[in-house]
Amino acid sequence: MKKIMSRDNPSVRRAVRLMTSARERRKRGLIICEGARLCRDAAESGVSGEELFCTAKAAEKYSDYIEGLMRSCRAVYEITDEIADKISDTESTQGIFLVAKSPEVICDLSELKVSGRYILLENLQDPSNVGSIFRTAEALGVDGVILTDNSASCFAPKALRAGMGAMFRIPIYQTGNAAGDMRRAAERGMTPMAAVPRGDSVDVTGVCSFEGAIMCIGNEGNGLTDVLTEVCTMCVTIPMNGRAESLNAATAASILMWEMVRD
Repeated sequence: MKKIMSRDNPSVRRAVRLMTSARERRKRGLIICEGARLCRDAAESGVSGEELFCTAKAAEKYSDYIEGLMRSCRAVYEITDEIADKISDTESTQGIFLVAKSPEVICDLSELKVSGRYILLENLQDPSNVGSIFRTAEALGVDGVILTDNSASCFAPKALRAGMGAMFRIPIYQTGNAAGDMRRAAERGMTPMAAVPRGDSVDVTGVCSFEGAIMCIGNEGNGLTDVLTEVCTMCVTIPMNGRAESLNAATAASILMWEMVRD
């Protein structure tokens, strides 16, 4: 394990840029994980490790995790607490970071299984919401998550932490033309569904079958765009009591996914 003592070390500077810049992550095809559990999940899920950074305290405290991580990385560095604070995206860091290759993202939505159950996130801006939805999608057995180009990245540090490693184990799709892709999915016999709280929507608990369904969830503040809503073959809503008019995107997605998989 090589020791790094300077905050200006080139490897440290690269790790900081990966932590703070989505553009840098896309350019280099890399992600950065923070925390012992997330780093271990990445390695155990087959993600290819590049560099491991950990403090002496972290190496001792998480020795069971470190041993496996060291074997999977081409370079391992012991860093100071000050360097860990510089890299970290959290208020209280565990002092362990893994730079790894980005998991595969599928851009061809013709690869969707016609009988599968999917969720599409259009223009979600909060990476924590994106991460939470991935975590629930994996837990419930959804067949994949589709992200539009203008959504927060599922590989943002906050999304990775909220997802608890789900991004490493569930198929990820991306689209730059959600309306066009949903139109083509419908032509293949799938059922794009718009989750919208409007009067003509069907109560999601009354839908007979979700085989081949693609549940579309919109932006936290504005919901789905009209363009995407119009190409969906069904509009669904969550029945609510009280005075609440809408739910948090991640909460709504969890309820909808539960309904999708329980039939």
